[in-house]
Amino acid sequence: MTQIKTCSDSIARSGFGTLQIPDSMLQDYRKIVDGYSAISPATKASFSFGQDTDGFFPFGAEYSGSEDHPDLCERLCYWPVHVSKRIGFEFTRSDFFAAVDTFERQISELAQELMDGICGEFGVPPLAPFRLASYVQLCVYGVQTANIERRFAQDPHEDGHMLSFIKPTREGLVLVKGGSLESVRLLENEVAVLAGSLLTELSDYAIPAAYHAVLAPQRPVSRSSLIYFANPNPEQVLTSFFRKQPIDLNSAVNARHTGFGNQPIQLP
Repeated sequence: MTQIKTCSDSIARSGFGTLQIPDSMLQDYRKIVDGYSAISPATKASFSFGQDTDGFFPFGAEYSGSEDHPDLCERLCYWPVHVSKRIGFEFTRSDFFAAVDTFERQISELAQELMDGICGEFGVPPLAPFRLASYVQLCVYGVQTANIERRFAQDPHEDGHMLSFIKPTREGLVLVKGGSLESVRLLENEVAVLAGSLLTELSDYAIPAAYHAVLAPQRPVSRSSLIYFANPNPEQVLTSFFRKQPIDLNSAVNARHTGFGNQPIQLP
């Protein structure tokens, strides 16, 4: 059984799985998480596009539960659909940006293959390519999070996407199962894959969304997490897995996106 098949089966049953990534992706991942600290505040300020949820965003700009309880991280968001609008910025010619671009291309292919496998588990046709509706997000939790009196650096929530691919630099990611927390432990070359609320709806609630959170550290320590959020192609007419009814997820995509404090998604 291939790892795609194994992960597809796990997500279909529980909403959670893991995948191994090739060394080339792991190298780009390291360039991204290790290189972020060298990016100047001026670059971050100039390369920030709130209307597109693209570029850099300061500490506490997004939230998982309520607006007055923000996530304790700063972010970089990268949407391939907006790259053509950024070519005039010097930052797009940096090695860091190149690593983000390359990582996104590879993870998007992996995400499409996995989604095809999940569709196969339910005997439904594969989805249309969704790369241009999806994006990469780097969350950087600074050492200051240990000085904030909170249990979670990111409150318990389910992601408002089809799938989330998460690769953290250290422990902290937990699955919330009732009143218990289950730590997600990954090998060096593994990523966690979590079903989001959109996949739950598309599957007629057969696939549970993975409720999860990030624990606040008990001591001053930095932590980063590189994530890929897979959204459905807005031009595809989707049909639910079991009821075989047309389902419009476009409004749900934006409702989930803005529910985390972001601006509505505007694709070309």
